[in-house]
Amino acid sequence: MLRAGPMQTLPRTVLAVLPLLLGGGCQGLIGELPPVAQQAPDRRPEDPAAPLLPVESLPAFSPAPLRARQLLRWQYEESVRVLLGDAAAAAVVLPADVPLNGFAAVGASQLAPTPVAVRAWELSAHAAAEAAFAGGLPPGLVPCSPAAADDAACLGAFARSFGRRAFRRPVTDEEVSTWTAVGRAAAQAYGRFDRGVQFVVAGMLQSPAFLYLAEVGEPDGDAGRLRLTRYELAARLSYFLAGIPPPEGLMAAAEAGALDTADGLRAEARRLLALPSAARARAAFFDEWLELGRLDGLSKDPGTYPLYSPALASAMRQETQAFLGDLVARGADFRDFLDAPDTFVNADLARLYGIADVPASGFQKRTYPASTLRGGVLGHAALMAGLAHPRLTSPTRRGRFVRERLLCQPVGAAPPGVNAGMFSAASEAGHVTLRERLAVHLEEPSCAGCHVLMDGIGLGLENYDAVGAFRPDDEGLPIDAVSTLDSLGTFAGSRQLGTLLRNHPRTLDCLVRNLFRVAVGRVETDGEARPLRAALDRFAASGHRLDEVLVELAASDAFRFATKEETP
Repeated sequence: MLRAGPMQTLPRTVLAVLPLLLGGGCQGLIGELPPVAQQAPDRRPEDPAAPLLPVESLPAFSPAPLRARQLLRWQYEESVRVLLGDAAAAAVVLPADVPLNGFAAVGASQLAPTPVAVRAWELSAHAAAEAAFAGGLPPGLVPCSPAAADDAACLGAFARSFGRRAFRRPVTDEEVSTWTAVGRAAAQAYGRFDRGVQFVVAGMLQSPAFLYLAEVGEPDGDAGRLRLTRYELAARLSYFLAGIPPPEGLMAAAEAGALDTADGLRAEARRLLALPSAARARAAFFDEWLELGRLDGLSKDPGTYPLYSPALASAMRQETQAFLGDLVARGADFRDFLDAPDTFVNADLARLYGIADVPASGFQKRTYPASTLRGGVLGHAALMAGLAHPRLTSPTRRGRFVRERLLCQPVGAAPPGVNAGMFSAASEAGHVTLRERLAVHLEEPSCAGCHVLMDGIGLGLENYDAVGAFRPDDEGLPIDAVSTLDSLGTFAGSRQLGTLLRNHPRTLDCLVRNLFRVAVGRVETDGEARPLRAALDRFAASGHRLDEVLVELAASDAFRFATKEETP
C-alpha cells in the first residue's frame, strides 16, 4: 500500500480546488460513458476457409462513431515515465485492465472505471509526483525562474508547458488560470515554489484530459462525417504505435498540418516505430493477442510435471516475445510466426524441447528437432502450456484459440444444460485416448456444431503435453495427431498446422483486424471493411512486414475519420 505523505496532508484550501479540475470529478465522466457495445455478429461462411469477399463487393467506407477511452495501465506508466522519469513511473500502482473482445483497449472504451480504479489514479498521481520531486524541482521541468514562492506568472508558464505535454494539446487560458490557482495555494501553504509545481503535476495526472484519449473530432465537409483534430490524431497515433504521449516532433508536425494527409501520417508513423518505446507497444499487443497473460500464476500438477516452475513459465513468455520481436526487427515475412523451424531458448527451454545444443546462458536462437513436428508460435510452450489443464492437454482450448485469435472466427459458448459427465461415460470401458473421449462431442447434436470447429485442430497438437514438451504417446497409448484444417488439407504437429494457417485466407485478415481493434479501442464495423482491406493488400505488397501494416492502418481512412456517437 502507498504510505500517506505530505501530498495527502495538503491544507483544505488546496484540496477544495482539486475537484474543479475534474469538471465534477471522474464520477461526472463515468456517467457520460456510452453503454457497452456487443460483439459483432459472427459472419463466418459455411466453409471457414472460404476466400475473402472481393473488394468490389464490400460496402462503401462509412466511418464509425467516436468514443473516449482510458489510458491502459502500461500506457499510463509509460506516459508518467516520459513526463517525469523512471522513479515517478515506478511509483505508479494501478489495477489490471479489463479486456473486452480480447483486448484491454476495447474494454477501456466500453467500461466505466470502478471506484477502485479512481482511487488508484489519485494515489498514483500523488505518488508519482512525490517521487519526481523527491530531490526538489526536477531540472528542465519548469520553463522559467520563479521570483517568489507563489510566482503566478512562472506557475502559469509551467501549467501551460506541462499541460500541453500531459494533455496532448494546448491548454486553454481558463485551464492555465485554474492550475495556477492550485499551484499558488500549495506554494503559499508550504512556502516553496517547487511544492506548488508538484501539486499542479499531481492534479494534472488525475485529470480526465490526461487519463482519457477524449476524441470529439471536427467537421470534415461530408455530411455527418468528422475527422480527428490534428492533436487527437497525434495522440491516437502515438499511443497506438509507441504507447506514449506524442513527442515534441510529432506535436510540431501536427501543428504544421503534416498529419492532414495519408502520406504525412505514414512519415510520422515510421518515425514513431523507430523509437525504443515502439517495441514495448508491439510486445503489449503480442501479449494480449496470444494470451500470454495465461502464464501468470499458471499451475501444473507437480507429480506429473516436476520440472515446471514459475521461472520456466517466465522463460516461455520471453521466448515468444523474443521470437516475434526478432521477426519485426529483421523486417522478415511476418507469416513466419506460424511455421518457422527455429526459436529463442534458454537452457531450460532447450531441454524441454529436446534441443541438444543447449545455450550456456541467456536466450539464443536454435532450430527444433525435426522429429518433434514443431514450428511457429503454436509450437511454443507458452501457448501449449497456457492452453492446457494442470495435468491434461486440452484440444478444445487449443482449437478454440486458433479459431478465435488467429482466424477471427468466434465459437459459441457451451449450451445450457450440457452434459458434463460425457467424458466419464466415454472412459468407463477402460483407458482410452483423448481423441476417443472427445469423439462424444461430435456425437452430441448440441455440442457438435462448435466442437467440429475446435477439437480437430487441437487434436493435431496432441503430441505436445500440458507443459509443451513433445510426447510420442499418451500414457502408453499411441497418439494419432493427423488432423485436418477446414478444406485446406491434413497436418500433424504445429509446423504443418502453421503452414496451413499461413495459406489460410483469413489469417492475415484477422491479424489486421486485431491490430485495428487495439489502435482505435473497438471492434471494426462493416463500413470499415474497405480501408482495412487496403491495409491488408499493402501488407502483402510489403512482403508482409509487420511495421508496414501498422503504418498503413495509421494512414487508413478508418483511423482518421469518424462520426458522432449516437445518443439514445
